[in-house]
Parts: sequence; C-alpha cells; structure tokens
Amino acid sequence: MSSPSPLKLYLVILRGLANSTGVSLKTSYVVAENSDDAYRKVRQWLDEKDYGFKHERELQSVELLASSYEYTDVRTRLFL
Repeated sequence: MSSPSPLKLYLVILRGLANSTGVSLKTSYVVAENSDDAYRKVRQWLDEKDYGFKHERELQSVELLASSYEYTDVRTRLFL
C-alpha cells in the first residue's frame, strides 16, 4: 500500500483578473499535490464562474511555498 503524496502550498498567479470581483483573483494560494493540479483547481473554478476573459485566466507563474512532507526541501512546513 503506497502512502499518500504530501500536500503542498502553491502561489498561483494569473495573467489578468486583478480586481474583477472586489477580490484579486489574479493571485491564489492553493493546496494541491503538484503545480499542475494547483493551476487546474484555480482554472476550473474560474471557468465554472465564468469570471473575466479566457486569456485573463491563463497561468503566469506557480511557486511552491510549503510542503506537508516532514523533511521537505522547500524549507517551509505546511500543517493541515
């Protein structure tokens, strides 16, 4: 039986959506297993809500901030 993957905290920054709802949707903090999943979560939510234009929902960057793994190389521990 394999152990579950450690969860990680990512900072996801999009190309647009700076202030479309009173809350900046350009920047999100996401808990996910990997960077692709982090962006996918944000993008899926924005697509469902139909916020902004599609080109504004495109990824600008993803940064790994912390990991729930005990001996993380990130140097910052994520507690869930």
